[in-house]
Amino acid sequence: MKALLLIIPILVLPLLVKSGFFITIMSLFFINSLAAMGLNLIMGYAGQISIGQAAFMGIGAYTSSLLTMRLSLPLPLSILCGTLLAAFLGLFLGFPSLRLSGFYLAIVTLGFGVAVEQILGAWEGLTGGYIGIRNIPSFGSDLLNYYVVSITFFIILLIVMNLTKGRTGRAWKSLRESEIASRVFGVNLTKYKVLAFVLGSALAGLAGSFYAHVIGYISPTDFGLARSLDLLAMVVIGGLGTISGSILGAFLYTVLPFMLSRTQFSLSVLFGALLVLTILFMPRGLAYYARIFYYKYLEIPFVWWERRRKRIEGKVLHTSSGLVHYVEKGSGTVPLVFVHGNWGSWRWFKPLFDVVENSRYRLIAADLPGFGSSDKPKRPINLENYAKELEEILDKLNLKECVLIGHSMGTSIITKLASRRRDLAKKLVFISPSPIKGYRTPKESFPLLSLYRNSFSLVEGLIYPIIKDRKLARELVKDALRMDPRGFLENPKALSEDLTE
Repeated sequence: MKALLLIIPILVLPLLVKSGFFITIMSLFFINSLAAMGLNLIMGYAGQISIGQAAFMGIGAYTSSLLTMRLSLPLPLSILCGTLLAAFLGLFLGFPSLRLSGFYLAIVTLGFGVAVEQILGAWEGLTGGYIGIRNIPSFGSDLLNYYVVSITFFIILLIVMNLTKGRTGRAWKSLRESEIASRVFGVNLTKYKVLAFVLGSALAGLAGSFYAHVIGYISPTDFGLARSLDLLAMVVIGGLGTISGSILGAFLYTVLPFMLSRTQFSLSVLFGALLVLTILFMPRGLAYYARIFYYKYLEIPFVWWERRRKRIEGKVLHTSSGLVHYVEKGSGTVPLVFVHGNWGSWRWFKPLFDVVENSRYRLIAADLPGFGSSDKPKRPINLENYAKELEEILDKLNLKECVLIGHSMGTSIITKLASRRRDLAKKLVFISPSPIKGYRTPKESFPLLSLYRNSFSLVEGLIYPIIKDRKLARELVKDALRMDPRGFLENPKALSEDLTE
């Protein structure tokens, strides 16, 4: 849904702004994004250095142009050939990366880029030399060019995002951090290094092919060292290792020059200063810090509204901490009491309520104070007080000899309760239990945990991968955000307690 909200305006905008110049600039933005995305796969994800990315753009551009003009191949076929040739040469260049790294690999890719530019300039009979190739056929109009490039970009973006989030992306990241550790864990270094170069080169070749047919003119200097350094700056400024960083960097490098074209400000000074400031003060790139700003501030109104909407689907108890919400099902004689964990609510056990035999068991799941639809706790947040809250709930419901079923932090709570009141616990059942000796969250993680309390997106990223039922997952996300904001930091501290002491 969020992707559609972004894509639809981009597709509709050219119909409203009927400026051919504006449409061409937007097409160039998508082209640069493709090339920067390819470089980010090589450098940001796989950790290999490449300073010859523009050469692959040139290979794609000249291949597609010559096949279209001299052999009269259809544009889609010539663009495909340009992309495949760039990928093949990327395969050829990827093998040196198996033995080289760092400065030496940078020299190899730099030499490749310079060599390609010189060959394109010297081979006048085929490429037109430094005069270049003119009147390259387009897709028909600026608007049609835009839609072909933008739709292709979104398709490639979807593929690359799925790739980087899956097994291949994890292998690249491990390769980037440590080749030795990657080899120990069974990562095929040859496969993933070469794959990064092949895919990165293919995207550059595709971008170059589109560039030729959108602009209608190409020359060797369009794909020289300066263009490679521009692509490198796009990735560094936007953010290495993030797809959004490639897009943001491409946007700045494509759109800003035209926005400032009527001013006297030096663009070289602007981009140079931006690059230096990014490296010194924002080494993870602008996209990373923009994302942190979004998580920290921009989702606050939606989270605040959700916390105001407490929906009672079951019953309530009046306790010393206020109202406690719980759900009950079944009329059996054996009480099953479900205790959720951190970020949880009674809803984590909802699937079990549908399958357990109601005639034998009495199922009870409560939102502990500070969770779900229950009121905030009046006591300090720790395992001992959570156990006291649960004890009060069971006493209010006149329950004895219960089968206590805990999930995550809930296992620590029922362990505490069982050590205090053995009459309440007949059996303990642990689901994904927290460590009995406590789990100590590193102090470095607390700033990140503080972001979760005001962000739908971050909480969704935790819950969606483990819950297949999307409707249930959405409800669990909402319940998690209704948790007492103090709990996002205090609950991890509570889990550090050693229950064996």
